[in-house]
Formats: sequence, C-alpha cells, structure tokens
Amino acid sequence: MVSSITVENEKANPQRKPTAVGIGPGNYRLVGWDMDTTGKKVIDEICQIAGYTSSSSYSQYVMPYKDLNPPAMKRHNMKIVTIGKFRVLKDNKTNKALKTKSEVSALTDFLTWLSSIRGDAANGIILVYHEPRKVIPAMLIESLKKYNLLEKFKQIVKGFANGFNIAETKCAGTVRAFTLRTLSQSLFDEEKRLDNAKDRACLALQIVQHLSSLEVIKENETNGSGDSDSAMKNTVEFIREFVQSVEIEEQEYAELKVIFERQNSLRPIFVSLFRVNRRERQHASPLRRLLAEAGIEYAQLEEAWNNGKKEGLEKLIKEKLTTTDEKKITDLLAVLEDHFDPDKKSKLRISRDNKTQIKIEKSSNDDKENNKCDSGTESPDTTMSNSPLKIKSESENSTLIAEE
Repeated sequence: MVSSITVENEKANPQRKPTAVGIGPGNYRLVGWDMDTTGKKVIDEICQIAGYTSSSSYSQYVMPYKDLNPPAMKRHNMKIVTIGKFRVLKDNKTNKALKTKSEVSALTDFLTWLSSIRGDAANGIILVYHEPRKVIPAMLIESLKKYNLLEKFKQIVKGFANGFNIAETKCAGTVRAFTLRTLSQSLFDEEKRLDNAKDRACLALQIVQHLSSLEVIKENETNGSGDSDSAMKNTVEFIREFVQSVEIEEQEYAELKVIFERQNSLRPIFVSLFRVNRRERQHASPLRRLLAEAGIEYAQLEEAWNNGKKEGLEKLIKEKLTTTDEKKITDLLAVLEDHFDPDKKSKLRISRDNKTQIKIEKSSNDDKENNKCDSGTESPDTTMSNSPLKIKSESENSTLIAEE
C-alpha cells in the first residue's frame, strides 16, 4: 500500500456493505496459503510467502525495506540485522541467515508455482488461509498491483477462502476458539508449529479438509464413492459458499481504504487519547471506527458543533449511528465535546486540581492532629524554618563544620 493510512490493532474489521459471497460451481484446486509480514497493518511488508498442497509446496523469504516490529519478531521468530553495509534476515532460534529474494521476484515465482500446480482446474485456484482479522488478502493484492502482476494473478486464482470463518460457522458450540492453535489441538490432538508461513499454510488446508470430512462421509454413504477425486470435489463444494473472488476482495479493499481515510481525518480528536496508555487506546479506537464506518468525517463534526454545539453533535451522531447502543453514543459524545470545547476541559482540570488541593489540606490537618501528644499539646514542628530545634540543630552543625 502506497498511502500512509494505517490500521489500528483492532479485533473487528470495519463493517462493509453486504457483498456477494461465494462462487459458482466449477473445477477448482485448493491451495493452502499464508504470509509472514513485518506487522499486522495493511501497509506492512511481506517477509515470507508460502503455499501448500498435498503434492507440492512453495516457500520464499523476502527482504523487506523496514524492520519487523517486536510482536512480529516474536511471532515469526525472525529478525533483521545489519552486517557492515548489508541487512540480513535471520532465524531467531538458530541465528542463521535466511535466503531471501526481493518482493517482486518472490511474487513472480509464487505465480509460476501456482500456474504449475493448477493442472486441470479449469476454473482456477482457491487460496485457503486462516486469519481472524482479514488483512493478508489486501496486502497481497496491493503488492501485486505494485508490480503489475494482478492481472496475471487473476488468470490463475479465482478467490480466497478464510478458514477462520469456515471453522466459526461449522464448529460453533463445539470449539472454544477458532485459532489455528486451538483447532489443531481440538481436531488433530497435537500442537503444531505455527511460527512459519509454510506450516500455517499446510495447517489451514488440513483444517478445511478435516472439517469437510463429515460431509464427504455422508456423500460416500449416499453414492458409494470414496475415491480421492470425489473427496476433493466435496471439499471444494464444502467451502464454495465461503469463497470471495479476487474482484470482491478488490472492491472491499477499496471501500476499506475510504474508511481508513475517514479515520485519518478524525486524528485531531483521538490522537491525544492514543498517546495516553493502552487502556485509553482500546477505548478510543472502537469509537473512532464507529464514526468512520458511519461515513462521518472531521469536517462534518466541526460543522455540527459550530451550528448547534453539543445538541448539533448529538443530532448528527444519532442520525448516523441508529443501531449503536446508548453507552457508546454517550462515550463518543463525551470525547467529541471535550475536543470541541477546550473551556470544558480547563474547568474539569481546575475542578480536579481543587479536589486535589482539598485532599492535601485535609491530609495536612490530619498530620497535625496525629502529631499531638497524649497530653493534648502539639509536638514541635522541626520542618519549619523558624523552628527553635531546627535553629539549634543548624547552629550545632555549623560549629561542627567550622571546627573540622
């Protein structure tokens, strides 16, 4: 992605207009696919791309222009080190240098590999991945656009299927979570390695095949067919409703970029909250996303405030956020009013300062009460500058210093 728009670490994707999900019947080939990246934002770069089928696999490390962020380093067990004038991608566990290529070379090789394994799948390949937050399809599409490889990609790949959505639908009520780690333990009774894109690509495909096995068995009991070709066709049919074509992914990503731009326009309101602490960021981020999803930009909020102050903001918010609960609307209005009414902030700060001063004075009075002796008289205060004890002490110290 060439713009400077970023995505916060949010658990939910921005809501989009309903789009046609699923693809028509056809002759498809399933390929497990995953990528390691320098971070979890759309603007982050690829550092490994991998694909997997039962008969073939592809894996290539990529040298990114920027370093991996700390969570990505830990997640992928990779780091970039500088040796002299050269940057090297290393494995954290073995400390060995990894053989890398440029992004364009890795993508070109990936397309060549996909073309070679397509075989007789006349309708193209379906890339099966597994991700709670759908980010990597957009990253791949943007990277392919950058090198004019998207049209070639479309000739080979029909669409993407997110195994997370499949598991969430098919395993509802039977599995406590739908991550690769949990599913591998629940379905295969083992914990598989997940810090490598190739391993995750393999597991993503295996999970989909496993989840479709019950339906394959039902089909076999019905028509008596148990060959591998029939099993593959049933697996394709099993996930077909979850597949989104490349064109739909492009459309959604274009809409997503518009939402990101709206979020960026709201930066003056939320930037101070993001800088406070993680808790404030987690509170403010969904509120900003609500505004962006509703199509509200900073200029509209500013106009509403100028025309009607708090009532103007409230009218605009309630018109746009018709399905949002009252608590979120109340929180949102409080944030907006604090931004557009600096005097209110000042009054609040003065009020807090006054409360603090009252507490300090009360504490001071309590200390004096505690300093009283049992006879009711106060103990001498040696902290005061004119205290007789302090004067005497200072006099003795001065004498002592002079003698030394």
